Amino acid sequence: MKLSDLISKYNFKNYTPENFKDKDVNFAFCSDLMSDALMILNSVKDERILKESMLITGLATNQSVRTAEMLDVDVVLLVRGKIPSLKVVDLALESGVMLFSTEHTMFNMSGLMFQEGIKGILYNHQW
Repeated sequence: MKLSDLISKYNFKNYTPENFKDKDVNFAFCSDLMSDALMILNSVKDERILKESMLITGLATNQSVRTAEMLDVDVVLLVRGKIPSLKVVDLALESGVMLFSTEHTMFNMSGLMFQEGIKGILYNHQW
């Protein structure tokens, strides 16, 4: 699904419009523990999966942006109406990460995206 379609359909707030590029989002993963998110790096063997992925988190800190950057994931979605600080937004802009937020909970947003055909990342998932 196109990122622009997700943004309009689910009313994402865009904190980094300067970084926006419309792209396909075919995979997503959720975590509030960035160490768990980094496990994805060890499990995904095909980098195309991460290029088409979104990190969904309730952690509105620099750690989320840094983790996305390490994973080569350029879309971070903050859930539960979290508002990032200006420091976090500046880091996202500097890192080329697109930072969004939604009022949905992590569980509900994941379910909605799954209904749209977006797949979760499984450990050792291959293209």
